[in-house]
Amino acid sequence: MSQFLSIVTFLGVPLMALTGIGCLLFGRGENRKRLLWAAAVLVWALTLWIGGDFVLKQFGLAWRSGTVCALCVVLLADGLIGLFLTLSCFLPMERPGVPSGLWYALKGVAVFFSVAILVVVLWFGPFGLMFIFGNTERVVELQGETLLEVDDGFMDPHYSYYVYHGPLVRGRELVGESWGD
Repeated sequence: MSQFLSIVTFLGVPLMALTGIGCLLFGRGENRKRLLWAAAVLVWALTLWIGGDFVLKQFGLAWRSGTVCALCVVLLADGLIGLFLTLSCFLPMERPGVPSGLWYALKGVAVFFSVAILVVVLWFGPFGLMFIFGNTERVVELQGETLLEVDDGFMDPHYSYYVYHGPLVRGRELVGESWGD
């Protein structure tokens, strides 16, 4: 199973990304326009997450887990939409100069990797989100200071405390920690 995940991750995702770029460059019709919108949402979400993290780091801040989880859900959903739009753009395409047997084989490989990516994302995506972002956060008042308490323990409670800066961001530096009750 882990070999299947590795193949899908390291071959399928880049292959389908290149196929999507090819559809954006050479495709025609309404699906190409929709794929362009999906690509714009993908770039927006990645820029907000990674670029925002870089900017927040300069001010000693970090994204809260709910914000990152929302961005991950957007990326997963947009990736699935982009996958379907890529297939709907790529499969009807014809490439002059490419032998038809080779072209149909390439389409078969694209369908195989699309189905594999779909299975992996639908199976592991929700579980990954649940385990990665399943920690609970709550705003607490300790000694007159408003802090964000994050339960980041796995089996036993472990609480990390950060300075509260609002619903989207928190302080980056760990202020304190405690174990269990």
